[in-house]
Amino acid sequence: MEAVAEFMQIVTDAGALPTVRVIEGPTSEPEVTIDGRQVLLFCSSNYLGLATHPEVKQAVADALGQYGVGANGSRLVSGTTEWHLALEAETAALKGTEAAIAFPTGYMANTGTIPALAYLPYFARTAGLPLESETRHMVVLSDALNHASIIEGLEAARAKHVYYAHCDLDALEEKLCRHQDKRLLIVTDGVFSMDGDIAPLPGILSLARQYGATVLLDDAHATGVLGRTGRGTLEHFGLEGSPEVLEMGTYSKAFGSLGGFVAADRPTVDYLRVAARSYMFSGALPPCLAAGIVMAMKIAEREPQRRVRLMRNRDYLVFGLEDLGFDTLGSETPIVPILVGDDDKAEAMSGELFARGLFAPCVRWPAVARGQSRIRITLTASHERAHLDRLLEGLAEVGGKFAVV
Repeated sequence: MEAVAEFMQIVTDAGALPTVRVIEGPTSEPEVTIDGRQVLLFCSSNYLGLATHPEVKQAVADALGQYGVGANGSRLVSGTTEWHLALEAETAALKGTEAAIAFPTGYMANTGTIPALAYLPYFARTAGLPLESETRHMVVLSDALNHASIIEGLEAARAKHVYYAHCDLDALEEKLCRHQDKRLLIVTDGVFSMDGDIAPLPGILSLARQYGATVLLDDAHATGVLGRTGRGTLEHFGLEGSPEVLEMGTYSKAFGSLGGFVAADRPTVDYLRVAARSYMFSGALPPCLAAGIVMAMKIAEREPQRRVRLMRNRDYLVFGLEDLGFDTLGSETPIVPILVGDDDKAEAMSGELFARGLFAPCVRWPAVARGQSRIRITLTASHERAHLDRLLEGLAEVGGKFAVV
């Protein structure tokens, strides 16, 4: 462990150790207390403001009284309750699919699903149930800026994986053409978590159909946010009912809780229950949280104004930032990055904002590429116009001080 200690000393001396703020009280409200002072929070993914909704909390409390704090077993042993089944049914209804499978986290949904899909021919053979039809080896094609959980899933998969340039359809087609003799899986974020841009899904689906590929769509930041009814990226583009798409998502963003899912046809969902190791060998999502998520999903459906308010906040802030001269990297969603570039400058800007009562963290390598450090803002439906005006005022001062605008 001496090497670890040496490395951490180098990191500390370089000032590269992330600053961790300890928040007192709910971490999902626009106004929070940190280090004894009240600040405005601009880094919560509680997009629809549902994490502290009274009906959600009551649903959790009721289920807590009945089931306790945990499931106390994996889903395939003793961890499945009526609330898990209700949650999966509600998720399938939201996504318009035959079925859905709920994982303890969104990260685990990706790290379990990608290897399971790639492992199919080996799994059938080792189970003593060889497929009659020839099943070719899989090649997984991943956008270069996909989430870390996808990268982890690629590394764990027994399959060749290749990256294509971010949102570059020509680069994707070149990779598809090169590997068209294999089973093909295209994996992409719907909304990219560090840039806030949206994948060119119509073009991706067109190529998938042309080359016979399946698409795994990570809709973590789009579910509950994009589309006329909040169904996500497919609905945003009017592409609902695309059978070649498996939709992954989370309950920890728009629905304010914890957990992940994959929504697909029933055979695929049933297969993941016995082939996704992060589902099989992990304790199940606590039933009380499942009950709260079901209630949050029902509220999101009956109160579309939350989504409208969220996107209005997004438009107001982005237009204001662009007027000030900030580069928001073409963000189209409530994830709004402000490109700074230099690590030290980005960290200093975040500190200056915090001193002004504005919590907007710096994101730097390895979360983003070197030279791409940024202030990453996330907005919610709970933010008021006055909150956004305070943020714009603070950013104007700090951006001018550090010559970012």
